Amino acid sequence: MRYAWPSDTEFHRVTLTPSVDECPACFRRLKICDHRFHRFFTFYGPTEMVCRLKTCINPGCHLRMKTISPEEEILLTFPYWLIGWDVFAWIGHRRFARHWSIRQIREELRDQHEIILSDDALEQHVKRYQTMVNARQQDCHLLQQEYRDVENLVLTVDGLQPEKGHETLYVIREYRKKRVWFAESLVSSSLEEVRRFLGRVHEWVRMLDKPIALWISDKQNALVKGIAAEFPGVPHRYCHDHFLRALAKPLLEADSHAKVQMRRKVRGLRDIERKQLAQPEKDGEVVLDYCSAIRGILNDDRGGPLTPPGLRMAEGLQEVKNSLGKNLEEKKGGEAEKAMSRLVGYIDRGLEAVASLQAEVRSMMPLVREVAETLNPENGPKADREQRFEELRSELSEETNHPWKVHAAATMGSFGPGLFAGEGVEDLPRENGDLERWFRLPKGHERRIHGHRHAGIRIVLEGPTLIPVLDAHALHPEPFTAMDLIPYRGERPPQAQTQALNRRKIMRKARSKTKRADLLRELEQRYREGR
Repeated sequence: MRYAWPSDTEFHRVTLTPSVDECPACFRRLKICDHRFHRFFTFYGPTEMVCRLKTCINPGCHLRMKTISPEEEILLTFPYWLIGWDVFAWIGHRRFARHWSIRQIREELRDQHEIILSDDALEQHVKRYQTMVNARQQDCHLLQQEYRDVENLVLTVDGLQPEKGHETLYVIREYRKKRVWFAESLVSSSLEEVRRFLGRVHEWVRMLDKPIALWISDKQNALVKGIAAEFPGVPHRYCHDHFLRALAKPLLEADSHAKVQMRRKVRGLRDIERKQLAQPEKDGEVVLDYCSAIRGILNDDRGGPLTPPGLRMAEGLQEVKNSLGKNLEEKKGGEAEKAMSRLVGYIDRGLEAVASLQAEVRSMMPLVREVAETLNPENGPKADREQRFEELRSELSEETNHPWKVHAAATMGSFGPGLFAGEGVEDLPRENGDLERWFRLPKGHERRIHGHRHAGIRIVLEGPTLIPVLDAHALHPEPFTAMDLIPYRGERPPQAQTQALNRRKIMRKARSKTKRADLLRELEQRYREGR
């Protein structure tokens, strides 16, 4: 339905005339035969564009029935659009650079610029913008210009699956230029599907005419086999962070259990705070601050395979206990001293409950750190570090009666071939965390536009265009201009994305009892007709 402009709208009128005066076929003079009117919104106010159309006056010319439009028309707006290029680029920038929701964009346009658009219209413009910027990101001429000074390529690959049981989005990111090449959602993570996905890299490598120096991944089985099959002879490096997490997995599980137990035992902070607030005294604020410090330590989940969060929590609680002990030595008396004594008791109760469990974890951590030291290039030549790695693996494999050491030896043997691969590559990244950290951008984008904690499946469904567009705005903070996007105005979403969205629609219809019958009849009819 066409937009109903209010009758009192004042339009800024722009008249355009084709610069061509002669027919390109017969070179006879052209004449103005008609006018085309187009009304749309710009940031300068409502605009009415009047395009004078020319045609050939020669009755025998084969272009006699065709009209010639002004060349500047496309620079202002696209046919049938209700907005100009300036508003279109602004909408896309606010959506993908500022991560605004459709509601925020609609209200900002209405309140600040008096541009009234429906949510459906904004959604259509966002999708069209997403398709155009994605096509620009994959333009071969722009890519060749960007990579002209790069000697070789370092490629990272990883998958993103916000919901278990659904499709997985695989992303190829080039490390030298820190940019996403492309993404594709796969129904299955089988070797055949992964190889087909990796096969697209050959097209990009031929286009850029650059050798691949190194692959980096998290050692997913399909990726290991797929890269070996599609790129024989190219070093494949396994992510060190994934290796250390796999190596210390039993220890981290025990540490997590100890952390939960400490949180359960260190209780009673709220009662102490209530009493201090109900009967304020001189040292009451200090007690309240101690309670806040303990609560901050209990809610701290930071850490990793080399610094388990449970051990960090125990160390923090011990420091608070020591500080409280110094205060108790003052023997001031009063309710504040009683409260501090209770806090010391709570901490003792929590530390005693996990003392034996954490003692075992703490005894194994030096060995984990020793293994991690062999992976650091700053600790010596590759041959020496690799030899020390094998010595540690042999020592661990001999301890057949210790479950964690058996697990550690098996993990080191599995990851070993790829941990030291490609160390001669210049500016070599140690792990694949760069791509994993980049995944925070699309996840944060989804959370901010709909306000939910969970990112959602839309990242996977629209990932082939959404991921490159978010990456483009991360690398290009300014809004794109009409000249940037006009060459890609006729682009369409990738077929893989369209198929993924169609599968999602079918899944939703199948869940609905009222729509399921219509869906099944449609499928039966398509099968009979051979579609």
